[in-house]
This record gives sequence, structure tokens and C-alpha cells, in this order.
Amino acid sequence: MLFSAEISDFKTVYNVLKAIAFKDFAVVRPMEEGLKLTLEEMKNVETSAYVPRNMFSTYRLVEKQEIIFKISMKVFTDCLNIYGDEGNPSVKLSYKAPGSPLCLVVKHSDENITVDCEINTMNVDDFPDVSLAEECDLNKIVLNASILVEILQRLDNAADELTIALSPEPPHFALSATGVAGESSVNISKYSDSVTIFQCKDSCVSKYAFHNIRQVLKVMNYANKVAISTGESGLLGLQLVINSDDNQMYVEYYVTSQVD
Repeated sequence: MLFSAEISDFKTVYNVLKAIAFKDFAVVRPMEEGLKLTLEEMKNVETSAYVPRNMFSTYRLVEKQEIIFKISMKVFTDCLNIYGDEGNPSVKLSYKAPGSPLCLVVKHSDENITVDCEINTMNVDDFPDVSLAEECDLNKIVLNASILVEILQRLDNAADELTIALSPEPPHFALSATGVAGESSVNISKYSDSVTIFQCKDSCVSKYAFHNIRQVLKVMNYANKVAISTGESGLLGLQLVINSDDNQMYVEYYVTSQVD
């Protein structure tokens, strides 16, 4: 068995995976640190969810061997939600060998019911093992996720373009949306109570397709903190911290800037 794990309370994990399931397939990578699922959209958007090892009651994998495969995100989340909102089920995951299905055993906590699921897996060719976080090393701001959600919802929903500006000088952090109806903007000072970290080496202004930012709003509703980071190329990184009881899981979302 290359990989096996069990998690007893996966409601938060399910909610997060369902919220980022805007693509059909996910690349699954069980690692020493935990389970990573990555979705990629046309090379200009990448989303990853991290379920740390300490969120699992058991977690085993073959050491010093890369384990990577692709699954249907919809089928996976449907299996996790097979009991709907009833009870507090547990799930066992197992993956025997390359080409084998990902096996799930979902057990109802209150009723003596167990459902076995097998999800077909696909091999992954040429998956880049590059840390996009290392590219977003120019500027960083950490703030309450609920504040950012409120700001993005307040901006023009019909706008096509979102401009993000970070600067050592006031207003420090600015968001502006541009569309047919005109422009709307919000400024946040680094001294705001909602800002916990502000690191800005140099001023930068980048534009992004607003629909790429909007699609992460759903999962951002589950987050407690969000770190916004930028790189010299204009790459935008959103790192979400999501609390689940005494543990935390993470979502990373990267978007490339638009070229004028």
C-alpha cells in the first residue's frame, strides 16, 4: 500500500474542497507533511489545498517514493458527502499502486453503515514541482479574511479587471475594479486593525482578470486569515488559513497578471 490515511472529522475538509472544485480534475500528492490537492486552469491560475498530517488520525505512506495521481474532483467530493449533513462520518483513504483506484471507506458515526467507494485514478505526466510561493517574495500583507471578502464583494461585481497596488507609502494597499460602469476602489492602511503583517519592499501595481479572483471568494468565506503576496513578475498569491477545531488547513491560490 503506497498510501493510507484516516480522518474522523472531515466536514471542514469537504467544505473547502467543494468550494475550490471549479475544475474537473485534481492532482493528488500524499507527502510527509500531509495531503496536497492541486487544480490548474490554463496555466494562469493554480489552486492547492493542503490537509496537514496532524488532521488525520492515521497517516501512512511509503517513504522516499513520489506518490502522485489525478482524480475527478466532483466524484471525490460526492463520495465525501455521501451521507449529506447527517452525523459525523469518518473516511479511510487508501492507494495501493500506480494505476490503482483511490479507495474510500466512509463510515457513519451514528448508524452502522459503511460505504466503500473506488475512484479511478490517472497517471500524471510532467507535473512541475515548483514552489510558486518563492516567486511571490516582493510584497506581503496579511489581514482578516472576512474583511477582504467584504471588500471584494463591495467592488463592482460586473467589473472585468481588478487592480492591486501595494506601496510603502500611503495608502499602502489599494484595490480598484474597472468595468463598463466605471471604476470603484478601496484603500487600506497598514495601520488598520484588520492588518496583522505588512511587508513591502517596493511599490507595485498589477492587473488581474476579476473573474479569477471572484472564484476564490467561496473558499475565502471559510478562512480566518489571508496572506496576499506579489512577485516581480506580477504573480499574485493568496494563502488562506482555515481553522478546524485545534488544527489548521491551508489553501494557496496563484494568478498571473494581465499584460496591457
